[in-house]
Amino acid sequence: MGDVEQMFHSFHVNKEHRDYLRFFWFKDNDPTKPVTQYRMNVHLFGNVSSPAIATFGLRKIAEDGVSTYGEDVKEFIDENFYIDDGLTSAPDAQKAISLINRTRDLLATRNVNFHKIVSNDEEVMTALPNEVRAKDLQSLDFNQDTLPTQRSLGSSGL
Repeated sequence: MGDVEQMFHSFHVNKEHRDYLRFFWFKDNDPTKPVTQYRMNVHLFGNVSSPAIATFGLRKIAEDGVSTYGEDVKEFIDENFYIDDGLTSAPDAQKAISLINRTRDLLATRNVNFHKIVSNDEEVMTALPNEVRAKDLQSLDFNQDTLPTQRSLGSSGL
């Protein structure tokens, strides 16, 4: 399981569409200065179209990279992502590690960072650099009796 960092901000708004994401705010973020117009250059959380645009963007990256990074990476992105969260399983640790690394490499070609990765397999977790592991798992000690619980899609229960 993993997360796309700043998912909506990873996708830019075409210049001709920026008027649709116009907002007003104080010049230089100073309430004593006059209100001025700004336009978003990237998609933002809370805008009704952002999830669809970001999902389209991820799938386009996958389509463009299928010949280099593999059909399984494209399938993972197309079929196993819900907005910015990717969740899948693999038959063994080596296939999972390969899928994670190739997915990260593909998305990085477009400055999209797949991180906060977690697995229930020790071999997978130890193969990943600390900085891409989920925050609670960056210094994971597999010798503990109990390991931290991870949630997917912001759920509060198991």
